[in-house]
Formats: sequence, C-alpha cells, structure tokens
Amino acid sequence: MQSKITDAYAHFGQPRFGSLDQLISYMDNHQIEQAVAVLGPRVPDFSIISEAAIRYPDRIRAVGIPFGETKDERIEAVKLQLDVGAMGIRLETREAVEYPKILELIGESGCWAYGIGACLNQRVAELYLSWLSQYPKAKLAAPHFMYPDFSPEDPDKSGGSIQKLMQHERFYGIFVRNAGMAASVHPHTAYKAWMEYVYEQCGPNHLMWGSEYPVLYWRNENANAAMDMFRGFLNCNEEEWKRIVSTNAIEQFFTGAAPISTKGFIMESLENQDSSVQKLVIPEWVEQQFERNRTIPYFPKGIDLPVKVCVAILEGYLHSPEFASGRSMSEYIFKQWTRQVSS
Repeated sequence: MQSKITDAYAHFGQPRFGSLDQLISYMDNHQIEQAVAVLGPRVPDFSIISEAAIRYPDRIRAVGIPFGETKDERIEAVKLQLDVGAMGIRLETREAVEYPKILELIGESGCWAYGIGACLNQRVAELYLSWLSQYPKAKLAAPHFMYPDFSPEDPDKSGGSIQKLMQHERFYGIFVRNAGMAASVHPHTAYKAWMEYVYEQCGPNHLMWGSEYPVLYWRNENANAAMDMFRGFLNCNEEEWKRIVSTNAIEQFFTGAAPISTKGFIMESLENQDSSVQKLVIPEWVEQQFERNRTIPYFPKGIDLPVKVCVAILEGYLHSPEFASGRSMSEYIFKQWTRQVSS
C-alpha cells in the first residue's frame, strides 16, 4: 500500500466495532495517516467521539448516528453528538426520508451528512439536492453507493437528479465495498459500469476511498485488496488516484481545527486513563436501548458469532504476526485453532 492514505469511512464504537486504540492499530499497520471514524448502526458509543477529539485531533474525525426509539430521542442524540465534536451524521436512506429534522440540524450546523443510498434513486437524490441548496455550508458524502448491473439507460439509476447530485460541488462519493460485493465473484465486474459512470460524473476531485474497518475483516478481506479493486476499475493516472485515496479527504476533513465541544456538557474522567481524556455523560435511555449482545456475521455466508467472541478475535488479530504481515483473519483464526487442538 502506498504512503499517505486517508480512510474516509472506517467504523468504531464498542463493543461491536472496536475501540479507538484498535482503530489506531489498524491505521498504523496500513500506513493510514488519518481516518474518518463513523459510529456503526445501532452502536451509540457516543463517548468515543469526544475521546477521539481529545486524544487524536490530527488523525481522527468522527461521524455520529441517529439513535433512539422515538423521534425526540433521535434528535437529542444527534444534537449531543454534533455538540461534543462529531463533524457529521451517518444517515440510512429511511432516516433521511423520515426524519427531516435531523437533516435540518446537520445543515444548520454546516456539517456533513454521510448519506447511505444518496444515489439509490431519483427521489432520494432530489431530497439531498434540495438539502444542499437550502444549507450552503453543509456537505454530503455518499458511502455504500455501489450498485451492480448498472445501465446508463436506466432512468431511475442515472441522469436526472442523480447526475446533478454527483456533479454538485459539495457532493463526495466514497468507494466502499458492499456486502453484495463480498459475496460476488472477484473481480466484481458487475460493478464496473457503475464505477465508470460515477467517475465520469464526479471526476477524481470528488471521490474518496473507505475501508469499512473492521467490517472488512468480517468479510475476510484486508485494506490492500479493498483499495486495489477500485484502482483496477478506474481509468485514472497516479495523481488522480492519489486524490481519491488521500488528498480529497485531507482537504475536506482535516484542513483546519478539529471540531470540539463548546456546549458546556458535564464530563467525567475515563477510568484507568489520563485525566485529560474525558467522556460524555450519556442519557440513561441510550444504555437502556443499546443492544450490546448482537451477533456478528463472519465471512460471506458464514456464521454468526457472539460479540464477546468477536471482540477477543479482533484484539488478538490486531496484535498478531498474521495481521502485521497482511494475512487474513481466517488464517489467524485457523492458526489459533490449530494451536488449541495441538496443545
């Protein structure tokens, strides 16, 4: 992997998506200098946002999520995360459509919407076009916008509002492998036509790359392969590729000071860490709704493992010779299993 990589879409958030230290271990091993760390869906580890802002202001930018069973709870959660230092909010397509107040909060703050499915169809694209027009300081990033078997003749998938959105000066597409790609046959040629269309509309100055750490390990992949696949699809030179995997994200996310809390929240020191590292006092209802014991699907069409098992696997893998040498998680697991059988 080349030097000066910026990951525009990684995950963090305990227990399911790992700790801040684990994210940094992943970045260091792959020469990833900076990363946008996005809370995974249904994992409201809000304190990790303030922890990242304090400990790694030059390396990490955080993106939050809507969370809560009611509209008011979701709005409260979004306000909390933006106030404590999140640079934006990740929105599922349904959330963007059903909760306009959340988009309003993001827009009024001049922050980023990480819009999953922003280019899914003309209706969703029009929604985001209207939002960008209404909030001239807000910006839109679109991870997970990879679609197979694309045709430029499909009126619901190309042209119209989708084309206008991709060509918007404040739109940035993020190439992230989808679950469908992980289950499809390498080199995923079913996605080639879409990639070519995206590149034609956005150009190299409005595209980025994201690994989706640690999900890529659940799919038995690594960052090198996740990046090289996109490089093989794009007809671009080295300077244009550098913009996609580094320069664009640096210019958009890491130019200027990191967002910090300015709202006077009551903070409390994290146990067993430096006293300057603090976390937010979270409303009680967040913990009450936090599904900490969800299983995690390992490997395409594989098995669901308890989260406690996956936490131990990830921690062991990130400190293993297999990880350091670029070998897959399945190789690490097999080696550990072999040792247990032999002992």
